[in-house]
Formats: sequence, C-alpha cells, structure tokens
Amino acid sequence: MNQNKRGFTLYETLLVLVITLSLTVLVGTQSHRQYQRMAERAFWSTWQQMWTAGRQVAQQQRRPVAAKINRQTGELTLYQMAPYRELHRLTPPKSLKWRGGAYEWGISATGAAPALTIEWFSTANHLWWYQTFQLGGAIFYVGATSKRH
Repeated sequence: MNQNKRGFTLYETLLVLVITLSLTVLVGTQSHRQYQRMAERAFWSTWQQMWTAGRQVAQQQRRPVAAKINRQTGELTLYQMAPYRELHRLTPPKSLKWRGGAYEWGISATGAAPALTIEWFSTANHLWWYQTFQLGGAIFYVGATSKRH
C-alpha cells in the first residue's frame, strides 16, 4: 500500500502567502485612495452649499459674513461679525491641503464677495485644486490640474 501523502512544501506555502498578502495590500491601498477621492468630492459639494448658505444669511439679515481658512489645518469657518456668531465649520479630508491664495475674506450685507482663488493640493491623487469665486461670489468654480499654476 503506497500512498503518496504529500502536503504543500515550504516554498509553495510561502508563495501562496506572498500572493495573498500582495493582493490584500493592493486592494486595501486602492480602496483607501478611492475613499479619499470620494471624501474630496463630498468636501467640494459641502463647501459650495456652506458658501451659498453664508451668502443667503448675509442678504437676509443684512449683516456681513466672513469666511476664514485655518492655514495649518485647512478648516473653513463662516461667521458673522459684531457680535461674533459662527454659522458653519467644515474640516477638509486629510488628503486635501490648503496651499495658498485667500484665507480670510468677507461677504457684504448684499451677499457680494471679492473675486478670489484658493489653492489646494490633494495627496490622494496628486492634483492641484483651484477654487475660484467670481461675479461677487455668485459663481463658485473648482478645477483640478496636475501642475501647479
């Protein structure tokens, strides 16, 4: 009775483990990047809604509103001045970093704001994002490029 009982060799076992580990890391990394990209898209949408709400508050209450970006964290705050009253606060995803441009500006009691551009960098997809406010703040545009302007 000659039974050939042969299990996996050490090399075969290691090969299977390396392949499994590699696939796990690859899938995990890709899903994390995809999550970061989705978080960035949600950030732009939320920021636009917050901006529009701030302009509406300024117009309805006939009181100026200020916008401020924390230069270290990128956190956005909309608030009324005199007396100070915070209206909205928004923290960007960890993959999105404020890099330049305006970091503090106002919205007049009529809802008008200066034309300006804000620069952000995404570590998730290595793109430079340019956020532009035009026509008194009525138009809010966000565009991305692979090269810094």
